[in-house]
Amino acid sequence: MILRTLVISPHEEPRALARADMPRGVEFTFPERPGGLKSAAPWVLLSFPSYRSLWLVLRHTSIAGWVAHGFSRGGHESKPCSCPPPLKRWATQSTMIHRINCGKALVMCCVVIALSQPVELRAGQDNAAKRATLHYTVSIESPESQRVAVTVSLTGIEPGRNTLRWVMPQRFAFVRLPEPLIEGSIRATADGKPLEVQRAEPYLWDVTLAGQTAVTLSYIVPLTHRTLDAVKNRDAYEYPYLAKDHGLLVSPTLFVFPEDAEPGDIRVRFELPTSWRVVAPWRSLGKHEFDPGGRKALLNDLIAVGAWHIHEIRVGSFEGTIAIAPGQDALEQAAVEPMRRIITHELELFDRLPMERYLFIFGRPDISGLAGSPKTGSMTLNVEPRLAARASRYLPHLIGHEFFHTWLTGVEMPDELRWFNEGFTDYYAYLVAARVEFITWQDFADTLADKMLSCALNPMREHLSLSKAGGDVFFTNRHAHDLVYDGGMLVGAWLDRAVRAQKKGKTLDDLMRAFNNDPRWHKDGLSPTAKDLVAVARRFTDETTAARLEHYANQPFDFDPVAAFAETDVKIRHVAKPPKMALRANLDGTRVIDLDRHWITYRVGVRADDRLIEINGQPVSDAQQVRAAWRKPVDNRIRVTLLRDEKEVKIDEPLPLIQTFTVPADPWRRHK
Repeated sequence: MILRTLVISPHEEPRALARADMPRGVEFTFPERPGGLKSAAPWVLLSFPSYRSLWLVLRHTSIAGWVAHGFSRGGHESKPCSCPPPLKRWATQSTMIHRINCGKALVMCCVVIALSQPVELRAGQDNAAKRATLHYTVSIESPESQRVAVTVSLTGIEPGRNTLRWVMPQRFAFVRLPEPLIEGSIRATADGKPLEVQRAEPYLWDVTLAGQTAVTLSYIVPLTHRTLDAVKNRDAYEYPYLAKDHGLLVSPTLFVFPEDAEPGDIRVRFELPTSWRVVAPWRSLGKHEFDPGGRKALLNDLIAVGAWHIHEIRVGSFEGTIAIAPGQDALEQAAVEPMRRIITHELELFDRLPMERYLFIFGRPDISGLAGSPKTGSMTLNVEPRLAARASRYLPHLIGHEFFHTWLTGVEMPDELRWFNEGFTDYYAYLVAARVEFITWQDFADTLADKMLSCALNPMREHLSLSKAGGDVFFTNRHAHDLVYDGGMLVGAWLDRAVRAQKKGKTLDDLMRAFNNDPRWHKDGLSPTAKDLVAVARRFTDETTAARLEHYANQPFDFDPVAAFAETDVKIRHVAKPPKMALRANLDGTRVIDLDRHWITYRVGVRADDRLIEINGQPVSDAQQVRAAWRKPVDNRIRVTLLRDEKEVKIDEPLPLIQTFTVPADPWRRHK
């Protein structure tokens, strides 16, 4: 049997109570504080998850002992040692419980009496933790050093504690390093005397306190993450860097945090080269000093330091700051207005304000293409220089996708819903771009057709479910990654049409608000599940559609766009025919820079960075010869000799048939 407790300090006002470690659907509301409880000792909530039972236990100075209240779907049971009527009425007033069965009151009373002293001690410890202060100093002496010095001071540690564990975040970026970059070791002192520090795991440290109630940690972080083989050319944009006149700091690479403490006062101060400024998504406390507002933001945000180009966006009470690294003038000219329009539309779509301020950072573009990653109060964005002049074409989708993620800021989305979190988000990124007229509705429909083709050619199709594709394989297998995005987007588009087909004036917008704005996710930090999503879908569609949604999520992905959309009055055309002999690749001489992954060039085995030597029996030495030779297959076969990683590779493949999908734009245009 598992016992979980929640202790509420006697100094706190009664409030709504619900926690992730209790059975789903539990909520206590205490709208009024009865006079008889002004001097109450801690209230305690005890949950037995394995038996789906919950008890509210109260103690009062005028009561001899504890009062245990158990709740069920239809009523309330009390086993007090002594329980005045006002207390009992207050304990049950405005209490909403469902799907809970009571435990045995007598056993509970015995447990509570046995735990009475430790519970009171725990309440005192929680109060002590809230009086604790945690102050960080981040120092950059010289950008050329590529190093940041960090000092952490924690005061108000509860007396008698022997060790304190410190942790660094590990899951903040797509590429996860086996250990954080720290130069040397972490040093700890108290009253000027060194304390023992042991590294328990790559991201965990134990500090021996030796009776101290205050401790200072110091360490050096080299900002060389972008030079690591695992990071460069793939995920560099999520990692920090220092240039001669500016830098990007990534908080999870800088800060350690006391694992089981929640200090009431957290501050971060920056010591920087002369004339450098700080732009952070946190509340300013003065020059270069900030309050991140809590552990979550402290350990998952971005800070721009130095000579960034700054633009402000205001939408109602929302304040957005755009920081663009120096040397990106074309991007700066193209980015601001699309961002303003996309953000305005999506905030209206959300029907809630996920945050009051947000920081958008276009850092040094160290990877090809476009990429973005949202954090708690900020996001990092990458736009390759050759695309910057056309940023107004590409940026609406990038911003639309990444800012859409902020709708569920602070909610931990499980792997089983990654297809929803990424696929539906991508659907809205293109949908919003069409709604605000950055792309045409035909462009939008053609994008859906491309995703249908991608899914049809995906070798994981009919072998892997969307939920399974969002697990660990998502990070290691490109086909699973594509199935999550492309398959999830198609299911989103289909569900939008299915909701509209009910002809009740509702759209996927309404379903998304019902699901994403569920107060449980935001107030109590519960993780939604696929079953929760299907349950909400049942409110907007019929049982057949909800069952099909559940099937697409949990069974090997067999989505047939022609049949699925036909049931929503959208006619999709699908044909297979011989290809036109276009290369559909960008070249630098005979080296392939990138290529269309849906086209025959990719399907026969050509990849980015390959250097082409001979095509269809003809030697090639420049881009013009490559394209001319490619258009002349012999005996309906494509034969290519190339260099890959300095090794010769030969390709000899029959010409494949090309599948095409045609999607009409009118069904979406009519309902924009």
